[in-house]
Amino acid sequence: MLFVVPTPLGNLEDMTARSLRVLKESAVVFCEDTRRTRHLMSHFGLGAPLERYDENDPRSVDKLLERVRRGDAVSLVSDGGTPGVSDPGRKAVAAARREGLPVTSLPGPTAVGAAVAGSGLPGDSFLFLGFLPRTASKRRKALEAAKALKRTIVVYESPFRVVEFLDDAVAVLGERAQCVAVRELSKIHEEWIRGTVASVRADLAARAEILGEFVVLFHPDPEPSHA
Repeated sequence: MLFVVPTPLGNLEDMTARSLRVLKESAVVFCEDTRRTRHLMSHFGLGAPLERYDENDPRSVDKLLERVRRGDAVSLVSDGGTPGVSDPGRKAVAAARREGLPVTSLPGPTAVGAAVAGSGLPGDSFLFLGFLPRTASKRRKALEAAKALKRTIVVYESPFRVVEFLDDAVAVLGERAQCVAVRELSKIHEEWIRGTVASVRADLAARAEILGEFVVLFHPDPEPSHA
């Protein structure tokens, strides 16, 4: 069986009891970075052997599949969050599904769900775009297509590009569109910045230094009046 196991985004208290049990019972744990996962395993007193999983190396994918074919309990983890959701893991799961091998995915930490729930933006239907392309023209094209759906839009962005990305958002969505930027979600310096796209961009642009990964959410409509 292949187990897709979510791991904490930053706060180790977010590790679920089921995920701990599965990791404890695994014959092997395939992971994005053995150093990061070894720290996690050591913290919880878990001793399963680790193997590095490289999404872009077919040999790594096949090595994982071979253990599943043998009937081993195999766990797949990323550095934080859920494998396959803007993290390595999709190719192994897809290949296992094609072969008819048993796969199960455990519920647990994922930045997109936590960000939508805490944003105050409509969460009954939303569009998750993950990491957008690095070129402005392609980012703007993706935002244009998303804007037409009139749904909450969720994007992952690095601290090095977040202001540039918000420039694109202002150009496409307009200055008055609703925006929430979440920095360091679940970690000690967690921060939520809410306002219009223009005000959130101005807040971040005025800072001497920006640290931490971001989840940025938009809704194309301006903040509704509650008068």
